[in-house]
Formats: sequence, structure tokens, C-alpha cells
Amino acid sequence: VLSHKPWNPESLLWLGCGLMLALAPGAAVAGLFEDGSIAQVAANVTALPVAILVAVAVWIQANRRIYQSPIRLADTFGFNRNNTGCCLLLGLAAGLGLVLIAMALALLSNLLIHALGDQAEPQKLVTLIAEESAKKENIPTLIFFVVMSVAVAPIAEEILFRGILYPAIKQIGHPLLAAIGTALLFALFHVNLLTFASLTVVALGLIALYEFTDNLLAPITAHAVFNASNLVMLIW
Repeated sequence: VLSHKPWNPESLLWLGCGLMLALAPGAAVAGLFEDGSIAQVAANVTALPVAILVAVAVWIQANRRIYQSPIRLADTFGFNRNNTGCCLLLGLAAGLGLVLIAMALALLSNLLIHALGDQAEPQKLVTLIAEESAKKENIPTLIFFVVMSVAVAPIAEEILFRGILYPAIKQIGHPLLAAIGTALLFALFHVNLLTFASLTVVALGLIALYEFTDNLLAPITAHAVFNASNLVMLIW
């Protein structure tokens, strides 16, 4: 079961403000490039994780300086639970399991969208990675997207959605809202109708994993394995 988090609930306002302010420069930079270009997609892919990490830094400082409740990352996210090996193994297994579930739900979503007379569009990033993987001269670009997808994004997104938002809402007495609300928000952040249902379920699975281990390393690992598995299937 997830342990109690000692931060001040009001500090989440600083987190939200920091996130919005940090996203603005990223959006501005992305707007400088040609629509749909590699440079624009790279800017968009970089903007959210960087904004999240900046917002988390602001949130930590707000807790320490304004609310006099210093945050130690090892305690806050359970990295000191002495269950690292278990978290890595569970994360690996959960990540692979979530891939299968997500594939089934994405297929059902695709069929439903077609039945409603619409056309399902894959994420621009997915299309771009598939195209770049076929061009040997663009290997550095492909490596950049792989690193962002498999390392940077899982860490940043798990810290925000599972590490902070979920327990914050749960601790004020709304566990169901915390789980469903943050799962839907996680799916919405990826801005794709085809994967909305599958990513919502993936998010719920990551929450369950965090609750079971009380260590954010487990959902980070599962998220990384999930993204890596999808990249492998996409490239090969």
C-alpha cells in the first residue's frame, strides 16, 4: 500500500504554475519550425519532460522554502524501500503485460472508430520514428527519439502522474478520483484518439504497481519497458 506523502497540498499550485510556465517556451520553440517537420516533433517531444522536471524542481523548492516541509526524493518516491530487485522484475513483467493489453485495446479502438465512420490516425511521433528507422543517415535522430521515449519520458511522466498527482488527490480523500482522473489525464497528454483507451488502462496498471510496491522505480521500469517494446515492434 502506498505510504503517506508529507508534502503540503497547497504546494501543488506551484507545481501547476511551474508546469504551465515551463511548457510555454517549449511550445514557442516548436512553433518556429515547419509544421510536421522532424525539428518540430523533436521540440514537442522534449518540451513536456523538460517542463515536468522544471515544475517538479519548483514544487520541491516551494515545499522547502514556503511551507517548511523539505522533500527528500528517496523518501517521497520510495526509492529507499530496499525492494529494488523486486521492483525491476515486477516492472519488467508488468511492462510486457501492459503491451499486450494495450495492443488489444488499440485494435478495438481502431475497429470502433472505423465503425463510426472515422479514420484512426497514428501519433505523428510513431509515424516519424517508423520513417526515420528506414534511413541510415538519420540514425542520430532515431537515437534521440529512442532515448527520450525509453528513458527521459518514463522518468518525468511517472514522477508527475503517479509520483505526485495520484497520491496528492488520494490523500485528500478521493482515491477513486485520483486513480481515474490521473489515468485519463495521462492519456489526454498523449493527444491521440486511437491510443486513448489503451493508455488509460496502462496508467491504471502503473498506479496498481505503485500501490503494490510503494516504490516509483517499479512503474518507471514498467513504463520504460512498455515504450521500448512498442519501439522495437515499430522499428522491426
